[in-house]
This record gives sequence, C-alpha cells and structure tokens, in this order.
Amino acid sequence: MPPLFKFANPIRFDKKTKIGQIRGVDTYVHWTVFLVAAVILAGVIRRPGLTILGLAAYWGVLLVHETGHLIAAQRLGCPVFSIELYPIFGVTRFGTPWSRVDHCVIAWAGVLAQAVIATPLVAWVAVFGYSRFEALNMLFVILGFFSLGVAAFNLLPTPPLDGATAWGIFPALLAQRRSKGTSPRKQRSVNSISRNLLE
Repeated sequence: MPPLFKFANPIRFDKKTKIGQIRGVDTYVHWTVFLVAAVILAGVIRRPGLTILGLAAYWGVLLVHETGHLIAAQRLGCPVFSIELYPIFGVTRFGTPWSRVDHCVIAWAGVLAQAVIATPLVAWVAVFGYSRFEALNMLFVILGFFSLGVAAFNLLPTPPLDGATAWGIFPALLAQRRSKGTSPRKQRSVNSISRNLLE
C-alpha cells in the first residue's frame, strides 16, 4: 500500500500544482488557492503566523473531506484519479462506482471523515472550554465547529453538493434489498438500471 501522504519533489507551480500524493493519488492545488492566500496574508501582515495556521486548517478541512471520498472509493474498488483543491471546495475524481449504493457511500465518506476529526474537538470545547492559546482555539474553531457546519451544509440535497447523491442511499438500499429476492435474470436488469442512473 502506498504511503498516506507523499510530498511532490520538486513542487513545480502551474495552473494546477501537484503538491504530492495521498494513498498513491495525485493531489493538486489550483493557482487561485495561492492567490487567495497571498491576498489574505497581505491584508493581515501583522500576524502572518496565525494567518498561515488558519489558512492551513481551512484547507485541511477540504483535504480531509476529499480524502474521505478517496478512501471510500478505493475500498469499494473504484479507481481514483486525482484530488484537486480550490479556494472554497475540493474535487475527488474517481471512476464510476459498481452500484448506486457504492456511489452514495462515497458521497457520505467525505462528511464522515470531517466528523471523525471535528466531533472530538467540539466535544473537548463543550466539556473543558477554550484554551488560553489563541492558535489552539483557532484550530478548535476551524477544524471543529466550522468543519461540522461545512459538513452539514454539504449534505443539502442540491447539486453539486454531496447531499444530492448521499441521501439516495436509503432508496438505493431498499431497491438492493428488494432485488435480493429476485431471479438472476431480473437482478441483472436491476443492476443495469442502477448503472444507468449513475451515468
């Protein structure tokens, strides 16, 4: 199995800059990400360290989400071609899943990956409160509360948000359950319809 993360060496800046690989999948950052970061840093020149940390945490939220899609797709046997990060969203490019259920699981995986990291941070603040360190508090806010808010928003059932696909898991599971009692010939027909719905 390839390493979890491997940095590109050297990094060559381009329209989409390859920054490395996650589980063997090329990961790119669009040039607009660097532009936004430069504009933000120029506006808060007095505290560049804290600003860089905040930007890294923000893009970390996007990367965690896309890595969730990547891991689920790989586990379900879908080829994953790339991850691309943009200023306010990310894209994981993968092959057509075997079934509609698989496609829904991949959609849910991004949100679940965010929840795995955000929930303990939110729980910590709820129990112990914020710390006296500004940088740590910013991580609590961005990787915790903000990330959960983004995950909830992303589950709205509207394209291009993941919710447009994710919520289809319930009818897809019901259809899959019903088809288990059908003949092999009828099952092939159901599978064919499922694939057509994905295209």
